[in-house]
Formats: sequence, structure tokens, C-alpha cells
Amino acid sequence: MMTYGRDIGIKFYENGDVRTYPGNTVVADVTPDCPAYQVMCALHQMVLDYGFDSHQILLPKDSYHMTVIRGVNDQVRKDTHWPADLAKDAPMTEVDDYITRAVTSVKMPERMRMKFHEVVLNSGDIKVCLLPADEEQEKILREYRNAVANAIGLFLPGHDNYRFHITLSYTRVIAEGEDAVRMEKMLAEMDRLIKDQPDVEITAPYMAYYNDMMAFSPVRIPRN
Repeated sequence: MMTYGRDIGIKFYENGDVRTYPGNTVVADVTPDCPAYQVMCALHQMVLDYGFDSHQILLPKDSYHMTVIRGVNDQVRKDTHWPADLAKDAPMTEVDDYITRAVTSVKMPERMRMKFHEVVLNSGDIKVCLLPADEEQEKILREYRNAVANAIGLFLPGHDNYRFHITLSYTRVIAEGEDAVRMEKMLAEMDRLIKDQPDVEITAPYMAYYNDMMAFSPVRIPRN
């Protein structure tokens, strides 16, 4: 019997197809001219080489991004994840208006300098975690995230311990038995790869809108 990942039935169907999951966020794209993109492509290929493309739902390569600070999601309208000044029954067009006003009131950082840290697998996804390259970059990102959270009126759970990351894939089926052993071997190989990488520069972040986990748009998108 298969054990499905945490986001199956929420963000994805059991067969790996995307479900509607509308929201907004602040991200920085990992584009082909960024060295981090080539690293992500190499990790993507490892998933294929190890035969885990049926276990993991790989993100499209043109969707690689680092999440800088999350906004809100249409399906998570609870006190801990929703601004007090925004009605919980507000339509998504109004929600986008509110979050966009808050985010654009804060000056965004310029290009960001990051360093690879570790690859993390859990029941939800495989994340490639990054750290600010130095104390100056850490201060810039910490102050930016705090200012945006203040503007939105929402400090999400785990705000102070947030881990910058690029999502590689979402977990469709949790590896068990011999597959779990091979998965650990793959993750160790991934960690060795990223630990050999120099610091990378990632482009400036932007306000993004999404209807599912596979595509993030810098321009407003239609909402139902």
C-alpha cells in the first residue's frame, strides 16, 4: 500500500496532476543565466537517474525560484496565516490587492548573494536550502522580511526561523523499504554536489501570483 505525500489531496492529485491552490508570494527567479539553475538541473537529473520521478513531482525547470517571503493562500484562511485586517471571506482579487499594496510599499533588495546549505526531504517535498552569503546579506533579508510582514500585518508561523529554499519537487509517494535506502543515497549525493558550489547571485525578488504550484507569474492572473 502506498503512502502519499503531505500535499497530495491539497496541492496535487494522487496521480501527480496539480490541484487549484491560489495564492501570492514574493519570490526570486532562478534563471538559466544563474549558476544555481545548472545546479538545480543536475539535481533534477539525479531524481530521474535514480528512478524517483514516480515518487516525486518535479517542478518545471522554468519555475525554479527562491521564496523570499510567503503571502497568503486561498485555502489557508485561518488566524495564524491570515492578516487580521483582511476579511477571511474576501475574494482572491481583493486579497491580491491587499497583499500587493503591502509588499510594494517596501523597497525590495537588489540581487541577492546566497550559498547552498543542504538538501532536505520530508513528507511534502525536496528543498534545496540556502543561506545568505554573509552577515550583510543576512541583515538585508531579515530586515526586508520583517518590513513586509509588518506591512501585511502577518508574521507567519516560523517567521524568525525561516529557511530560504528552492523547491526541487513535491513528494507524491513516500519511499519505503529499499526505495527509502536508495533515496537516502540520492540525497547524500545531492548534498555532496551542492557543498562544492560557490556562492551564487539570484535576481531581485518580485511579487508573484499563482493558481497552482507549477507556475508563478509577476503579473496579476485571473481569479475565480
